Amino acid sequence: MSPCAGRTLFFFREKQGVSGLRIRQESDLTTNGIKRTTPPQAVQKIRDGVFLVQVAISESPSADWRRLFYDAQQDVPPDFAPRSIEITGTFLRFKADPNGVEQKITVLDRWMDRANQKEAAMGGRTEVQRQKKEEMDREAKELAGWNERWANL
Repeated sequence: MSPCAGRTLFFFREKQGVSGLRIRQESDLTTNGIKRTTPPQAVQKIRDGVFLVQVAISESPSADWRRLFYDAQQDVPPDFAPRSIEITGTFLRFKADPNGVEQKITVLDRWMDRANQKEAAMGGRTEVQRQKKEEMDREAKELAGWNERWANL
């Protein structure tokens, strides 16, 4: 594993400000992008032989990443379109029969990698997106603290 795995790298770009002063702009790119963090889990039986399957992902995707995930895919199986996947917070959900889950997870991982590559090629996140991610990270830590505190109740 790379020594930078899971860390955030910062890239600085200087731009000429209105007053003639140089302004440092910071954007961040997660070195690994958004990744699946759990194995698939059946969360609801839709009907005989069809389940709602859920996987957790490493962070809540930005609007740009979601657009890239849905629109920038190639070799889409006819029975598994990107738009059939629901993205909610840090979860991806889709319907599947038990025998097709492994294949769909392989396709899903490939689609996430492609969205990550496309987002990185776009130059990363804007300042507003970076601030939103920092806020969400702080909230996630706060929730984890409360959940740890309440774990033995």
